[in-house]
Amino acid sequence: MLKKFLLPHFWFAYAFFLIALLFGLLYSLQLLGIGASLFRPDLARSMHLTLMLYSFLPLMMTVLPFALFEKEGVLSADSLRSLSVFFVLWYLFLLFAMLAIARGDTRGLPFYDFPYELNVLLAFAGIFYIRAIFQSIAHYAVKPLWVKVSLILVVISPVALLVLMNPTYGQVSKTLVGPHGDNTLGMSFALVILYYLTIKLSSDKPTFRTRWHLLWQIPLGFYMLSVLYRTLVGPLTYNMEWFLQYLTLLYIPLLYRWWKDAKLDIRKDFALFLSITAFLFADVEGNILYIPHIRALFHRNDLVVGHAHIAVGMGFLFLVLAIVKESVSFSRKTMLLLTVPLLGMALVLSLSGFEEAGFWSMHTTLWWSLRSVFGVLFSIGVFTVAFKRSLPAVKEFYRHMRPVDLYHLAGFLSDGIGGVILLFFGKALYRLLDIPFHEGYIEIVFGFVAGVGAIHLSGLFHKKEAYAYAQATALLRAFTAAGFFALYKASVLDRSALGIAFVDLLYVLVYLLFLKDTYEKDTLD
Repeated sequence: MLKKFLLPHFWFAYAFFLIALLFGLLYSLQLLGIGASLFRPDLARSMHLTLMLYSFLPLMMTVLPFALFEKEGVLSADSLRSLSVFFVLWYLFLLFAMLAIARGDTRGLPFYDFPYELNVLLAFAGIFYIRAIFQSIAHYAVKPLWVKVSLILVVISPVALLVLMNPTYGQVSKTLVGPHGDNTLGMSFALVILYYLTIKLSSDKPTFRTRWHLLWQIPLGFYMLSVLYRTLVGPLTYNMEWFLQYLTLLYIPLLYRWWKDAKLDIRKDFALFLSITAFLFADVEGNILYIPHIRALFHRNDLVVGHAHIAVGMGFLFLVLAIVKESVSFSRKTMLLLTVPLLGMALVLSLSGFEEAGFWSMHTTLWWSLRSVFGVLFSIGVFTVAFKRSLPAVKEFYRHMRPVDLYHLAGFLSDGIGGVILLFFGKALYRLLDIPFHEGYIEIVFGFVAGVGAIHLSGLFHKKEAYAYAQATALLRAFTAAGFFALYKASVLDRSALGIAFVDLLYVLVYLLFLKDTYEKDTLD
């Protein structure tokens, strides 16, 4: 039941992951002086970080408790319906965040660079996630301890999100400058919870129980104290931050104990092994680099970029693959092929940090170029995975393609993908074509174009209603074509309006001349 639900969401979220990689690649090329006119470099970086941290990876992690519910036989259809609403609201958040960042509305934060108000939308989505949780755990005769603990954390998450992200009294804004060991401790604790649940999911041992509880209770207690101190007293001293940072070392023996007690196997649980290895490496490396003299010698900054790529790129990605392996499996060969460029990227970024700190003298451009090369290789790997997985479906679609499907495919490619490209790169393209770009309302036009493309995409996926979607797009295009032609003739808009009117009218004519008769024939057949 979960596999059927998860597959479309997996690949839809995966598309956001691909977009995140493309913006990361664009930013790395912009540092080399390539493509700076396409998109503001600071916004490209912000888009990359936001989509990496808020799209595919967290969405797939939210599936974890439901995979456990299915394993324990309590997952319900009502729960999946609520979870579907949660996913759709999250996609809506991503749409708002992407467009806000594209327009330059950012917070100037390293990892949370989107308008604070959008956290309200995330919190609202969280209500449906909580509802989905309750609809499944209602089927337990006796609720397990992991359910009780996880339930408390899930229920307080929406409120905690609004408090911690608040620009006035929240903790995130206060950790913008200087060390932030408390923030690292909090994020690490959240990951340890996910690792426990994933180990429980992967374990074939029915009576798997945790031990050595003090190793997670001590970090949690001190993290809660740090939040209260920042909120009620003021900034933490460096020694306080250092102490909190070093508490993350307690997770090393804890995860080892859980792995052994669950009787996991490296070959069978390869993705989870890679994830835990990356997490522990980043933990140890981060603590070493937290020593002031070492950090000053090697990096002279608080955010070690290569360190973050190992923690997020490998730790999060392979954790997700371990969670969804029952629904979307990846071979060890594929995971290794994705690991190599990630390690290469982390290595050259770390070496670049050494060079920038004056540890040795080499041209920074060399390291940035190598980062772009490894970024290209990783992006190719991720695109290849998507292509290979979608190829059978594409062949099946091609074998049963009808004229209406071809109409929707053309509409999605022209308006869907074209509209998205215009939303993010329209200004640069208009400048290239020497067409006046009217900022403000023109983005609304591009959004409408992308919306029509989304209707075409729905027509591709819902074959029984394909003709209804085609009729809806034809009606929309008829009004749009007439409106833009009138605005062009009134000299309100330039020749781009005439182009939009022509394309929309062309689709209307195709529908009227070819698809209406086909609909009647298909209905009779």
